[in-house]
Amino acid sequence: MIEIKYNIRNLVDKRDNRVVVRVRWNNKRNEVGFTTGFYAQQEKWDIDQQKAKKGTTHQIVGRCATATEINRCLSEFKESIAACFQYFAYHNSVPTSNQLKEFVNKDLNRNEKEIVVADTMPQKETMEQMLEHFLDRCGKEKNWDYKCKEKYEQAYQHIMAANPGIKPDSITIEHMLKLRDWYVEHEYKNRTINKQLIMLKAFLKWINQQEGYDVPSSVLNFSSNLKVLKKTVTYLKYEELLHFAHFKFENDDSGRLTRARDAWCFMAFTSLRVSDLMRLKKGHIQDKYIDMYAQKTGERLLIPLIDESKRILSQYMRNVKTGDTIFNIPSPQKLNNAVKDAAKSAGLNREIIDIYLIGNERKEDVHQFHEIISNHDARRTFVSCSLAMGISAETVMKCTGHHSYNTMKPYIETAIETQVLEMEKWNRSQYRSQIVNLLDNASEEELKEFLFNIQRILDTH
Repeated sequence: MIEIKYNIRNLVDKRDNRVVVRVRWNNKRNEVGFTTGFYAQQEKWDIDQQKAKKGTTHQIVGRCATATEINRCLSEFKESIAACFQYFAYHNSVPTSNQLKEFVNKDLNRNEKEIVVADTMPQKETMEQMLEHFLDRCGKEKNWDYKCKEKYEQAYQHIMAANPGIKPDSITIEHMLKLRDWYVEHEYKNRTINKQLIMLKAFLKWINQQEGYDVPSSVLNFSSNLKVLKKTVTYLKYEELLHFAHFKFENDDSGRLTRARDAWCFMAFTSLRVSDLMRLKKGHIQDKYIDMYAQKTGERLLIPLIDESKRILSQYMRNVKTGDTIFNIPSPQKLNNAVKDAAKSAGLNREIIDIYLIGNERKEDVHQFHEIISNHDARRTFVSCSLAMGISAETVMKCTGHHSYNTMKPYIETAIETQVLEMEKWNRSQYRSQIVNLLDNASEEELKEFLFNIQRILDTH
């Protein structure tokens, strides 16, 4: 005896309010719709339970039926359909669409012309219509912001550009291969291609879950097989951060560069995201730390305030009224643009080399840091500098809100500065040891001379 997987769905046809029983089986390749002879009002129909709401009466086109009558009829159809599949499974075969129709009509003693409906299947929606439903339903369920929705819209636009006329019920592996080639032809980086494909496949998986649509598993599991090189992660080294934080801008009468720099450096000294910086108020500032909930994750953040962050706060909290934000930031993008200008003025010109692949072709871009500095670089700077100074990963994670070491690992792997500073301990220990030995054997006059020379050297720096 074989096993036949099938699905029975009851619904009200939106065109004429007829109650329909739809059956799908054989990996969704077979589908039959039956009318029940009843009509139902949409507002009295339970979509989740797929039946008329208890205690309701439905009056449509001069006909009247109670919920009990409608639901009893639906149960009869369900039992008859189940009996058909059981019969064929016992004989180790799968019924065709006509065989299911004949069995049910005979079992229920119905006139086939009245019962079987050839046009009850809803019109297939376009990719654009499916995307609208996807963004509406999933957006509400998962509370997506406009940026998240934009990413899905972008992935949709790309597959449509690569495959004009593609339909949601006929997506094949060939469509995905064409999309991959389209990305390469338009010089998208491999790492970007793979990210876009992840977004697209999430959309396609949702389509596959909708009634009447079947996306092949080969499409849902599609891999571009494009090699990705590790991205160069950017951040300021400790000396660069202090230089930037205390740089005096010329020709900044409006204060635009200074404000942008201060906001960026405050994020670098606290690990705040720009979304949280824009919400920061007096009430979030406790004596020695910031206490607030991250907008992105909802996690509570307890971030100790170091002297540099206190210095910046003292300049911006003076005239802030209760309920107002401390940093007046119009938008993340405008802050990003202003920070680039401030970084250029401050001479943050360290060269950053980004090596990547487009298809199988290796490419290399060279930028000065001020050209690519972003708001998120401040958070990376906090992590890298903290670890470079020997602060434990556990302490850093408490400030940033990372849940595990692995989620913070991308920052750590790029913190070459950490390794350099740690290895310099060998040099410091060696020099310190030699100095201590010399001091132990020095006379009082030599010690005085040594102290004088040390102070003179420090003063010149």
